[in-house]
Formats: sequence, C-alpha cells, structure tokens
Amino acid sequence: MCAPSAVREARLRAAAKLEKDTGRHYSAAEEKIERTPRDCVEAAGSSLKHSSNGGIVVGGSEAQQEQPLQLRSASFTLFTVASLQQHTGGFSRQDLVRETCFGKIYAADRPTGSKLSVLKLDSDAARTPVPEFLEAVRGVAGLRHPNVEQLVGCCVEHGQRLLVYRHFSDRALDGVLRLEHGASTSGPDENETLRWDARVAVALEAAKALEYLHEGAGKQVVHRHFRPEHVLVDGELRVSVSGCGLAPLVAERSDCCGVATSYEPPEAGGGAAWTPKGDVYSFGVVMLQLLTGRRPYDGARARGERRLVPWASARLYDLAALRKMADPRLGAPPPVRSLSRFADVISRCIQPEAEFRPAMSQVAQDLRRTLENARAVTGTGSGGSAQV
Repeated sequence: MCAPSAVREARLRAAAKLEKDTGRHYSAAEEKIERTPRDCVEAAGSSLKHSSNGGIVVGGSEAQQEQPLQLRSASFTLFTVASLQQHTGGFSRQDLVRETCFGKIYAADRPTGSKLSVLKLDSDAARTPVPEFLEAVRGVAGLRHPNVEQLVGCCVEHGQRLLVYRHFSDRALDGVLRLEHGASTSGPDENETLRWDARVAVALEAAKALEYLHEGAGKQVVHRHFRPEHVLVDGELRVSVSGCGLAPLVAERSDCCGVATSYEPPEAGGGAAWTPKGDVYSFGVVMLQLLTGRRPYDGARARGERRLVPWASARLYDLAALRKMADPRLGAPPPVRSLSRFADVISRCIQPEAEFRPAMSQVAQDLRRTLENARAVTGTGSGGSAQV
C-alpha cells in the first residue's frame, strides 16, 4: 500500500497534468463572483441540477464532474463535490485526518500548493435544508480571529453538507496530551507531553477564542461543544479552535460527542438553554485535563476517580492534594504560584451555578497572569511559542 504522502503527491501531479491538458486552472475557478446570500441559495438549489446521464447541469449546459464550479458570496465559496473529491482523493481513508462529533475531517491538497481541511458533516446535519445551512455557513465565515479556525467555503451538492476550512493543523489537543492513554500510561512515550508553561499557554490561546465568540464577534456565538478534540495545535503550539458557530446544526443532539455529558454544565441536564456560561464550564473541564492529563470520564479508574470534575473539585483548594493530582508526566510539580492561580480559575469555571462562573474575558485575563508566573520560573520568554 502506498504511503499517504505518496498518494497525495501522485494526485497532485495528476491534477496539475489535468490543468495543463485542459487549459483550466483552479485559481481561475475561484474568481470572485458577487452574489447575495439569496443568490447563493438559488445557485445551490436550482442552478445545479441532475441530468439524465448523471452529469451536472449548470444553467442548462452539461458540466464535467471534474471541473470545479465555485460561486463566491461576499464571505465564502461554494465548492462542487467534484472539486473536493479531486482534492481529497475521493475522501479516501488515506486523507482522513480525524473524526469529531460533527463528522469526519479530510485533508485536501490543492495543485496550487495550499491545503484545506474538509469537514464532511454526519447524516443528521446533512439533512439541514440548504437555505438554513447556508445561513449558518455565512455566520461561521464571518468569524475572524487568530484563534478561530477560518471557514472558506462549503458544498451542498447531491445532498452533501461539507464545510471547507483553511488548513491549520492535523493535531488536536487530545492527541497532543495523549489523553486517550490516561495519565498513568507507562512506556516509551510516557514523558512526551507538554511542559507546564506550554499547557497554560494553550489554555490562554483557547480562552481568547471563546472570549471573541462571546464578546467580540458582533453577534454573540456560543460554541456548545468545546473540548480537546476541537482545540487544534500546530507544530509551534499555536492554537485554533474548531467547530465555532456549528451549534445550530447539532443543537438538538446533546450526546453528539459521546462523552458530551462530561463537558456539559449541570443546568444543561435540566433542559436549560445553553449560554456562554455553559462554554465556561466546558472550558474549566478542559483546564482540568490540562492539569491532570486525565479524560473527563475513565471507567478503568477506581470508582471514586472515574468522573474527573467531582473527584478533582474538592482537591483544588488543598495545595498538597493539588500538587499530587498534577499530571505525573510533567516530572517536577508545577510552580506553586502558577499552579494555584490555574486551580483557582478552574474552580470558578466549574461552579455548579452558572451565575457564579466568570466571563471568558476574565478567564483570559487571569490566565495571562498565570502564564507570566509559569514563565518567570521556567525562564521561557514571552516572545516565543511554548514548546513540548
């Protein structure tokens, strides 16, 4: 079997040859066409029709499947299924990067050399009507922040609901922390983990994303599915939060991520509407994972330690217990002042009553001071990215 990189290189060469032979270029297909959101719905819902022989009819004429037809509104691009199949090798397993509660994510390599990430939404979200789906996409495409994954377009052909993002990283926080193995894992990789100051830095960057969604995006956006799998981390430990603005597509599925109840605030169990304070609670659970290296629920642990939040809550105020529950892969316990500040932020985020949880702007401010404390001890300068 060919290696994924070899498959991608072969596909890129084939695509480049196709461009040369046909005289068509993907960059030309992306030329901006001014259209309103209503025009986009009409283009997706009526201009793209199926012909008797299975081709695509565009404005009454046959279009070859392999030709990318892209219509651009003021903020995003409409891709064809054919163009995305070309970029992802037909959504092959070699190009499958990871799976999230929203669906499967594929790497897409373009002949121009740029990379995209294509989210193939699952069957429930795929049933969203085109106008409603495009309205949600338009909202997501309007989000612009260094720590928020950038949407560039979508695809609604043939009943598909595909979201296309600018590629940031194939790694997410759960993989970086190796949470799937648990904090007690032994073996050759047991010491390959994030340093303490790097963990605080990742938390701060993720907090900035939620702060923007809640307070800086114009219209308030609630993430609702914040967890490690949606915190993308690149090779320099820069952070981009994915899944932003997608809550309307899966809002009725509280268990969409399997262990969702481990991140949900207590009020969600009573049917209350999800608010920014719900995101704050989820963020507090992720901070607990950064502190302990544990999953939010681990059935392999002793009965009293299976659920992370109840087990850890009583220990956040005891410095001795706090130092013991820190991820053992950190080696030496984290600096006392930084650890204490970090625990204080966690304790406020996971308060059972939503009104007692802080706003994300306050969380970000507190984490800045926590990071300063951590770097003052480790000697890591504020000008560089934290390293593993």
